Amino acid sequence: MTEQIDYQIEKYRFTEANEPSRLTKQWDDVLSECRESKAGAEERLRIALLNVDYVTSFELPFRLLLVRTPQLIAGIRNELELSQKNVIFNGKRFGCVWSVKTDLNDVPDNYQYRLSTRIRRISPTTHTAEPFLQIAKEIKLPAERLKRALLSGLDVTALDALFWFGIQRIAAEVSRLRKAGMRIATDEAWVFENLTGTTRRVPVYRYVS
Repeated sequence: MTEQIDYQIEKYRFTEANEPSRLTKQWDDVLSECRESKAGAEERLRIALLNVDYVTSFELPFRLLLVRTPQLIAGIRNELELSQKNVIFNGKRFGCVWSVKTDLNDVPDNYQYRLSTRIRRISPTTHTAEPFLQIAKEIKLPAERLKRALLSGLDVTALDALFWFGIQRIAAEVSRLRKAGMRIATDEAWVFENLTGTTRRVPVYRYVS
């Protein structure tokens, strides 16, 4: 793929049910700094870890539009000497909290997240947002959404999967589909999104019939 895909984010609201106003302000400041400096993925993560009291493994991809969060954390955790605590997301999903602080006793054990968006997907030759939105309406499970999209002939970028299917680690889901017998090709696409104001290459996947 050589054409650039632009994600024009007209509404992007990622919230946690019991988030203190202090954390909300910290995240607002982090995003402002990231946009101003056009920070890359690792630098966005570093800015968040240094300026937010604690971050969760669930929120990082959505807050900072990261597509390889585990690898980024692994590369930075020794540098910042991160503390870690195991927690639960949306009543059923296990994950963790990271912080540069050593005492995590006051960090919550449970989180309820919600994402509300309105995003235009603009590309000269590939799909608009509509087919992704339709699949999200028809199918509940993220992995099944991805499977339907690929079988329908859609090229699915890591940001497509994040925005419309709720998939934070598309490579892991693609690996499972491949083990189940699906032939899936991997490429890269140039993307721009106005939440962080950056242009970069991200993985894109398509079904090979």
